[in-house]
This record gives sequence, C-alpha cells and structure tokens, in this order.
Amino acid sequence: MERELLRKVQLTQLEIAKELKRVCEENDIRYFLNWGSLLGAVRHQGFIPWDDDMDFGMLREDYEKFRRIAPEKLGSDFCFQDWSNEENYALPFGKLRKRNTVFVEAKCARFPENGIYIDIFPLDYAPEGKEEQDRLTRRLLHLFRVKLMKSGYTPWMNEDKVVWKKRIGYLFYQFLALFTTQKALVEQYEALSAAVPPGDTVYEQFARPTTFYLKEAWCRELAEYPFEDTTFAGPKAYDPVLTAMYGDYMQLPPEDQRENRHQIMELDLGE
Repeated sequence: MERELLRKVQLTQLEIAKELKRVCEENDIRYFLNWGSLLGAVRHQGFIPWDDDMDFGMLREDYEKFRRIAPEKLGSDFCFQDWSNEENYALPFGKLRKRNTVFVEAKCARFPENGIYIDIFPLDYAPEGKEEQDRLTRRLLHLFRVKLMKSGYTPWMNEDKVVWKKRIGYLFYQFLALFTTQKALVEQYEALSAAVPPGDTVYEQFARPTTFYLKEAWCRELAEYPFEDTTFAGPKAYDPVLTAMYGDYMQLPPEDQRENRHQIMELDLGE
C-alpha cells in the first residue's frame, strides 16, 4: 500500500479507536493499547509509520461487557463484529468496524460488514505451568483451525498465490469441519478458555502456535499514552509487555521489513 493511502487508512482506524475510547470511558470498561499500537505509542507517539492496523486488549470481564453493550452504545457509523454475532467469523477476538468502508483481506471470508477495523483481543487466565500452557495452546489452535475451515477462510493464500504446503496441511482440518457445527466449535473454544481458574498470568486470545504470557497486573494498572492527536490507555508497565512481545522493541526493523502485512485485496475509504 502506497504511503499516502496507508495514512488515510491509519486516520480512519484512529477515528474508530476514538469511538472505542468514548464507549469504554463512558461505561467504565478497561481497555488498553496492545501489540504494535502500544509499541507505536511508546516509540513513535502514534502509528508505526508502516503499520496498517490498530490493536487493543481487554481482560475478559471487560471484553464481555463491551461485547454486550456495543450494539446499543456505539455510534451509527460503527459496528462490533465477532463470532457471537457473525456465524462465519472465525477469530477468537473481535473487530470494531467503520460502516460504509471496505477492507477485504486475501485470507478472510467475506461478511455483510467488511469495513476498516481495529482489533480488540480478550485476555484470559493462563495455567501457571509450561506443560499445561502448551497443552491448552495446542487444543485451542486445533479448534481454531477447524473453525477457519468451517467459516471459509483461506489461510494458505499469499497475495494471489497458494502456499501449497499450508494448503495440504489444512485438508485435515477441512475434513474435520464436515462433522461439526459453527456453534459447537465456538462453545468448545470458549469453554476451554474459561476453564482456567483466576491466577497471576493471562494470555491473549489469538490462537497462535506461540503464545505470549503477561502478568494480569500489567493489564489492570494503566496509564495514558500520547497517540497522534489524542491519548489512549496502555499498560503502565509497558517495558516488560513490549519486551515479552518484541525483545529489543526500540530497535527499528531493517528497511526491507517495514511493510504492511494484511494483504488487502479490496479497499474503500467511503470518501
């Protein structure tokens, strides 16, 4: 995506994020900058210049409250989407979208709402032992991959090309998807996530092979961070969070790795 267009996408995402902030502050919901958006706030006081998304996190109790009130509290230009209100949606986190825009990615299914979005990740309690953590990660990842197939996602696509090793690997999950339902997969995933008792450690629901574990206290003790022309809440202890995610996070990546990554196939800013 060329720089001028990317900047317009970023500013639209910023508009969506301000709506998230408004709803959360008016309804006593804790939210915080996460991933590249937290890194952008700390390192750039705004977007990472080449980044094409915004990420926020919520502890599970706050995520459930936001999910419940979003239809009523969001402005008419916005909608919240996750697998509780969109059957073919396959991700264990939500997207807050701007209506009357389009942001279609190569690997994703198409929905009635495909607008420009920000990601909102719920964080759940994690087992304390590594063996238990790894077992939970494997089980969630298995369910997630079956859900991707049931929902019509194509994770083997790279731009307009097929990655055949990944395509063949997903045949197994496509077969399993024939014998279950969307509802059953969601219920199994959420039951597994909720089964861990409260403790000191949480993890983000993204169903990836490598899971990052954070102290729950880091997600409760928040501070305000300048971001573009506004501020957003983020973990007060940003250093251990960003170190866990990125290592030496103040070191810029090589120039040939400074690129947006969402493989956008169709884009309309609604202008």
